[in-house]
Amino acid sequence: MPSQPLRNTLAFTKGLLAGQIVDNRLNSQLLALATTGYRVHSTLHIPDPFGLFSPSTPHLQVHQATLFILFALASWLTISLCGLLLYVLRPALRPDIWFIAAQQFVGPTTLIASLYVFICCGRHRQPGYEWEDWKVHEG
Repeated sequence: MPSQPLRNTLAFTKGLLAGQIVDNRLNSQLLALATTGYRVHSTLHIPDPFGLFSPSTPHLQVHQATLFILFALASWLTISLCGLLLYVLRPALRPDIWFIAAQQFVGPTTLIASLYVFICCGRHRQPGYEWEDWKVHEG
């Protein structure tokens, strides 16, 4: 039987992957992640326009937490796959190893920078953005 901290971690992870709306309410785990992320940004004195999280509406914060999870997973996956590819192809590419290594660095860096710009400059952060109605209508 797993210990309590492990069960709590698994429950929190499951909650993070549950979606932005759970039981017709904003996902509380994503909102907690966004709040903590903004607190970390504030502690590091990162200006709001350059941070991944903002002190805006809860709906925007949940959206930003979702994008952050996708950003982290995409970054990890890209770097891991490029590292694995470089490791596997290393013997066959010995003469061109520095060129390949540079490509393996530039590709993921470009992807990560593009995702960061997408998160920070997305239309959801624009002043006056109106969220679509997400509540279930009865009747």
